[in-house]
Amino acid sequence: MVTTSKRSALLSYLVVLAFVLWVVMPILVILQNSLKPTLLIFTIPPTWAFWPTFDHYAHILSEVHFQQFLLNSTIVSTTTCLLSLAIGSPAAYALARLRVRGRAPLAFLILLARMVPAFVLVVPLYTAFVFLHGINTYWAIVAAHVSFTLPVVIWMMRSFFEDVPIELEEAARVDGATQLGAFIRVALPLVAPGLAASGILCLLFSWNEFLFALILSGRDTQTMPIGVSNFIGTVSIDWGGSSAAAILAMIPVFILGLSVQKFLVRGLTMGAVKG
Repeated sequence: MVTTSKRSALLSYLVVLAFVLWVVMPILVILQNSLKPTLLIFTIPPTWAFWPTFDHYAHILSEVHFQQFLLNSTIVSTTTCLLSLAIGSPAAYALARLRVRGRAPLAFLILLARMVPAFVLVVPLYTAFVFLHGINTYWAIVAAHVSFTLPVVIWMMRSFFEDVPIELEEAARVDGATQLGAFIRVALPLVAPGLAASGILCLLFSWNEFLFALILSGRDTQTMPIGVSNFIGTVSIDWGGSSAAAILAMIPVFILGLSVQKFLVRGLTMGAVKG
């Protein structure tokens, strides 16, 4: 019995180690390329021992409009997150609490909207924003990002609200609170981990989104993924610069994820079995 248990534990550790290596190795390769001199990046076989240089970082921070890409991504992703939570939380609460006819088909239609491939929506969205003079504006990119983050928020938050005992809200109603008051004062504080998890996912989706940002942005509103892709030229690729830009693009999201790790883990497990 003990031997079997040890083998199972060892197998579990090996699986976790393989997964960690699978995730970490690409990041380590990008980090290595960002610190390598340009000539060493192309050596075959690869050079693992070298004196690191920060020339690539200095180049993108001084000569490339990297700060503008970072600012644009921050504005777009933060606004997308706040709008998705502001609209999605009441919608999810309504789907979880209000007993109305057609609630299940409506929830399925919301999920179906998330299943639609992004490239199907590019042409109609581009046509609409050309008509509305929204190309090269923040609000056009935010509206496009909300179109695919909002269904995620609604479905995640719906499970969280369903986990909240309805008796707590009924007690608030007995004390004189309205339905809106019970939602704001009772339900929302109890699903704060779910809000954090949904918000982080919205930020990640918006921060990493490429297609809509490529089509709808202009010179002044290009986000981080578009900025990194600018290192790909017609005849060559600046591997050092693109690797340094990719590392710098990871840092804000990495720090944010670590800062809300407790809420993120709790939120992802809080309503994971329902919905």
